[in-house]
Amino acid sequence: MLSRLPRRVATALAGGVLTAGVLTAGAAAVPVAESPAATGPALVRVHAPASADRAQLAGLGLDLTPRAGAGFVDALVHGPDDLARLRAAGLRWTVLESDLGERQRRYRELDQRLAAQTAVSPLPSGRIAYRTLGDYERELRELAARYPELVRLVRLDHQTLEGRWVYGVEIAHGVQMPDGRPVFLLMGLHHAREWPSGEHAMEFAYDLVRHAYTDPRIARLLREGRALIVPVVNPDGFEKSRAAGALEWKRKNCRQWDGVVEHPVAECATYADNGLTSRGVDVNRNYGGFWGGRGSSDQWWAQDYRGQAPFSEPETRNVRDLVASRQVTVLISNHTYGNLVLRSPGVAGGNAPEESLYQALGDRMATQNGYTSQAAYQLYPTNGTVEDWVYYATGALGYTFEINPKDFHPDFGSAVIDEYLGHGVYAGKGNREAYLVAFETAVDPGYHGVVTGFAPVGAVLRAVKEFTMRTDDPGGSASGPIAFRQRLESAMTVTGPRFTWHLNPSLRPSQEPGVGLLPESWTLSCTRPDGTVLETQQVTVARGQRVEVRFDRCLARFAVR
Repeated sequence: MLSRLPRRVATALAGGVLTAGVLTAGAAAVPVAESPAATGPALVRVHAPASADRAQLAGLGLDLTPRAGAGFVDALVHGPDDLARLRAAGLRWTVLESDLGERQRRYRELDQRLAAQTAVSPLPSGRIAYRTLGDYERELRELAARYPELVRLVRLDHQTLEGRWVYGVEIAHGVQMPDGRPVFLLMGLHHAREWPSGEHAMEFAYDLVRHAYTDPRIARLLREGRALIVPVVNPDGFEKSRAAGALEWKRKNCRQWDGVVEHPVAECATYADNGLTSRGVDVNRNYGGFWGGRGSSDQWWAQDYRGQAPFSEPETRNVRDLVASRQVTVLISNHTYGNLVLRSPGVAGGNAPEESLYQALGDRMATQNGYTSQAAYQLYPTNGTVEDWVYYATGALGYTFEINPKDFHPDFGSAVIDEYLGHGVYAGKGNREAYLVAFETAVDPGYHGVVTGFAPVGAVLRAVKEFTMRTDDPGGSASGPIAFRQRLESAMTVTGPRFTWHLNPSLRPSQEPGVGLLPESWTLSCTRPDGTVLETQQVTVARGQRVEVRFDRCLARFAVR
C-alpha cells in the first residue's frame, strides 16, 4: 500500500491524487493533511447518494466516521492511498477540513480556558478534564474501596496484548451477593480515540453511587438490578491515543501480527510504519455475531480490520465472557460521534426479529438525549459489532450511542459536561437520562424472563445454554460462514425459601431472516455450594413471561450427605 512507503515516495506514486500536498476533488484544489505543516488527517465528505454507494464505501477499509446524512458519509484521510482507493472506486468527495490537528488545537485551548475558570464542574465526579488510563483505574479502585456495600471492582478475564488488565465496577445495593437481579451493562472506549465514550460511562458510575440513598429513582434501580460499567474496553489503544501526537487518531487495538501475542509496550507506538494508526484490529468488528463479509475488512491496514477470526482479540473475549457469565438484559456501548442511537442489525437484509420492541426502546432513549434512533445498517454496513452479537446470542437489547455531533474527542466542556448532563446547547437532552431509561428497562420484567420457585437456602442455581452461532460469509472460504459454539452460564445463590431469577428469554433470535425466535430452553441446575448437582430441569421462558419452578429433589437432598 502507498501509505506503507516513506511519505515522499508515497506522494510521488499517488498518480495525481496527491501532488505537493494538494488534494484534487473535481476542479477544486485544497491543501490536505499530508502537507509539511499539517499535524493531523484530513476530513472529507464522500458523496454516496445510494445505499449501493455506501456499501461500496464501507468495503474500502477507510476511516469512516459515524457522521452521515442524505447522500454523504464523512471520512478521515490518513494518506495518499486512502484517496487512491476513493478515486479507483469512482467515488467523489469534497474536503471539509484539511488539517484536523489544527481543530484539535482549538479544542485544547477551550479545555485550558475551562481549567483556568473552573475548579469543580457540575459533573457527578466534579472533573474538568479528560481522564488518562491511570485516572480511570485509580478512580474505579477508589469507588470500590470507599463504598464496599455498593461497588465491587471487576477485573475482566483476559489481559490485553500489552499485558494490561481491563477493569470495571458493578454497582448495586448488596452488591457482593450473587443474586438473581438483572444487569445493565454500560461500556466505553472500544475505539481508542473516542475519549467522551469512557467519560460518560464513568460519570454514570459516580452518579449512581452519589445518589444511591438520596434519589428514590436510583435507589430503586440499585435494589432491583445491577449496573455493570466498563469505561475502557481497549486500554492499549486508548493509552496511545490519550498521549496525543501521531497516535491521537488511533482507532484500533495494538495487534501487530495476527496470531502473535505481544507484550512489549513500546511496539504499538514505535512500529516503523507510515501511518501509525493503521496497525491493529477494530475491536468493534471482531465479535462473533455476523463477523466477516460486508461491513468490515479482511486487510490488516484497514481501519475496520476485523481480525483473523471471531473473538480473536482479548478485548472482545473479555466482553463476551463478561456477558456470558451474567444476565445482561440491556447493553449500551458508547462511541463517538454523530448523535445516534444505533441498534442491530448492522447489515441490511431484514430487521431484527423483535424490531418493534427494539426500536421502541431506542426511540425512548433518543427522546432523552436528542439523538437520532435508527438501525445500524442505515448509517452504513457494519458487522462483528457488540450489539449484533449480544442480541443474537443472548436476546439482550444492545445499542451503540454515538456521542457528540462534531468530533471524536472535542473540548471537554461541550462533549462531556454539557452532553452528559443536558446543559448548554443540549438544553435538557443529556445521556444521564438516556442511561437511566436503559437501566429502568433492564430491570423491567416485561423486557426479559423471570423464573421463580422454591429451592434450599444456600443452594447455588445455575442457568446454562450452549448453541451454535455462525459468522457472515468472510469471503475466500470454500465453506462459507464459520460456525462457532457459544456457551452462556450464570449463577445465583438462594437466600430464602423462595427465589426470583431474572433471565434473558430462552427463545433466542434467529440469525436467519424471517425465522424469528428459536424455541430453546435454559438448563437450570440446583447444586450444593461445592458444585454437586442435585437436580436439573429444562426451562423455556419467553420475553415478558414468568415461569414457576420447584426443585423438590434438591430440597429433599440438599442437607443429606
